[in-house]
Amino acid sequence: MKSAREALATGRKTRDELAFLPAALEIVETPPSPTARLTAVLLAALFCCAVAWAGLGKIDIVASAPGKIVPGDRVKLVQPLEIGVVRAIHVRDGQTVKAGEILIELDPTSNQAELQHLKNDLLASLLDIARTRSALDSNISALDGAPDDTPPALIQMHLEYLRSQDSEQRAKLSELDRQRVQKVAETKTIDASIAKIEALLPVLQERVNVRKYLADREYGSKLQYLQELQELVGMQQDILVQRSKLQEANAAVAALVETRAKLISEYRHRLYDDLAKATQKAGSLKDEVSKAEHKTNLQKLAAPIDGVVQQLAVHTVGGVVTPAQTLAVVVPSDSLIEIEAMVSNRDIGFVHPGQDAEIKVDTFNFTRYGLLHGKIVSVSPDSVSRDRPRDSAREPNAAATEESSEPKGQGPVYIAHVSIDRTKMVVDDKEISLSPGMTVTVEIRTGARSIMSYLLSPIVRYRQDALRER
Repeated sequence: MKSAREALATGRKTRDELAFLPAALEIVETPPSPTARLTAVLLAALFCCAVAWAGLGKIDIVASAPGKIVPGDRVKLVQPLEIGVVRAIHVRDGQTVKAGEILIELDPTSNQAELQHLKNDLLASLLDIARTRSALDSNISALDGAPDDTPPALIQMHLEYLRSQDSEQRAKLSELDRQRVQKVAETKTIDASIAKIEALLPVLQERVNVRKYLADREYGSKLQYLQELQELVGMQQDILVQRSKLQEANAAVAALVETRAKLISEYRHRLYDDLAKATQKAGSLKDEVSKAEHKTNLQKLAAPIDGVVQQLAVHTVGGVVTPAQTLAVVVPSDSLIEIEAMVSNRDIGFVHPGQDAEIKVDTFNFTRYGLLHGKIVSVSPDSVSRDRPRDSAREPNAAATEESSEPKGQGPVYIAHVSIDRTKMVVDDKEISLSPGMTVTVEIRTGARSIMSYLLSPIVRYRQDALRER
């Protein structure tokens, strides 16, 4: 009743009256609804609040970097030095090993043959040194300094050679001594002849004087005088000849003495020269033997550290391996783990050590199992290509660079090392340890900006780049 009276007082028709009017009149006579006006006001207020929030509100700028979990001490590769044939395999994938434990044995036959050949050459050089020293010391009864493990047959052979060498030298010296004794005897004979002539000359001179005196006075025959004089002159010439022979004999003796000294000097010089050559050869062979022993020892591939064997690449005895081929990987058992993330060129300018990061482990859905937290430890000073393997000390093999979180063909990236706050995750009320090789996504907070800036950035970029194309 009250609403009807108010309608009559204001001249407005009630809802029931409007209902009996024709449709066109009903629309005309019906006053506008306040709900639409209220909705428009609310939408305008909401728009103003959104603009204010977009201008004042801040959101984080996050650099997303794919990566994977790696040991803090890096995995250790087991590689052969040279081509070889597998002789024995002593481990299997997942086996725990100790440092120095033999993992794989290669056939050492060729290396051992080369090593034995070098050892034989070294022993021969050492025996040459011992024989030469014994020859220099004139000791033909034993080899001075021969190795203790030398076979007796070799010792005897070198002793016989030493004695033959010494006998040859002694024979040469004996021949020179014999010639010298002969020449000395000749000098003595000549000396005796000279002494005899010198003793007869005064007597013969006296006889010539007597014969001359008698002949001058015609008491004696002049012919006898001339004969005596001829004999005197002959003896005087003989003494000159004998003295010349004596000089020749003395010179021959001196030459033989000098020849003997020269022969001894040349013999010792030759021995010293042989000793120097043998010593030099032995030193070189010792180095070669050490290298050959090292190569032979490397035919037994041992674990470099305590850890777990992974990625065993050989399973066939008799198989051939190539130099630097990765046969197995040893993951340190007591090493902490960290994350190796690949930061793109677009984000590297804002990433630096000390920044906080959130880590999503690909195998564990972060919406169910949560996130890991960490910090940037270091960033590589130079970029590396995603399309090529990185340092082999960091990558077990080339396949490791093709993880799902490391897409190829995206240009060079920078390597960031990220520490993590824990090494286990709770999955279905069980603690699961994180293991090297698990792929992750690292989200690094590099800054903040307003929502308005984020929304307007495509427009600003388009405005900057538009209408400039050729």
